[in-house]
Amino acid sequence: MVRRVLSFARLVTLIAVLTAGLLACFAARGVRLQAGVDYGEDGGKVWVRGPWDAIAPSTDVDEVIDQLCPAVARLERARDGDDGVEYCGLIYSLPDGRYHASFPSPLGLRKHAKHGPEKSCRIPSTLRDDRGVLEILSDFHSHPWPDAPFSRGDLSSGKQKWSIRIEFDTNCRVYKYVPHSNETRPGEIFLRVGKAWRLQSIVRLDDKRDGKSTPALKELQ
Repeated sequence: MVRRVLSFARLVTLIAVLTAGLLACFAARGVRLQAGVDYGEDGGKVWVRGPWDAIAPSTDVDEVIDQLCPAVARLERARDGDDGVEYCGLIYSLPDGRYHASFPSPLGLRKHAKHGPEKSCRIPSTLRDDRGVLEILSDFHSHPWPDAPFSRGDLSSGKQKWSIRIEFDTNCRVYKYVPHSNETRPGEIFLRVGKAWRLQSIVRLDDKRDGKSTPALKELQ
C-alpha cells in the first residue's frame, strides 16, 4: 500500500513537472497570430486586420505608440535575433477621433525567414476595419535584436508611404521617422525618451533616396 501511495505521489509530481514544462515552452514560443484572420496576402499585397485588441485606442497617438513594443514582444519569434522575424502593422484613426493599431504581420521576404542577420516584414497595403472611414497615419515595425535602430533601407524614400514611420527593438527603444516626403527639407529621426521625442539624426535631401542618416544611428548607440 505504501509503495502504491509513493508511486502515485511520484506520478502527480511528474505530471506537474511536465505541465510546467509545456507551459514554459509555449510561453517561450510566444503568441502566434492567425494567418488569414489577423493578416494575410491578397494579390501579392499584405493586408492586416484592425483593431488589435492588445492595444488600447487613444486620442493621443503617442499613447498608442507606447503600447506597441511590449505587445509585439509577446509574439512568436519577435525577440529571437537572427532566428527571429519582424512584424509590420499600421496606426490609423477613425471618425471617433481615436487612434488604433492593427494586428501586425510577420510576412516578409522568404530569404529572410531563416537564420541570418537580415530580416524583413512587408509593409501592409490594406487595412481591414469596417467600422467607418479610416485614415492611416503610420506604419510600424519591429527588429528582433537589441540596439537595432532604423536601417538605411527603412529610411529610404521608396519605403515611405505615410507621414511617419515607427520602429523599435527588443530593448523597446522606439524610433520615429518623419520623412517630409515631397518637401524640400530633411527627414527627421526621433527617439522616444520618457514621454517626449528627442531628435537624434536627420536624413539630408540628397540622402533621402538611400536613407543615409547624419549622424549614423549606429554611432549613437
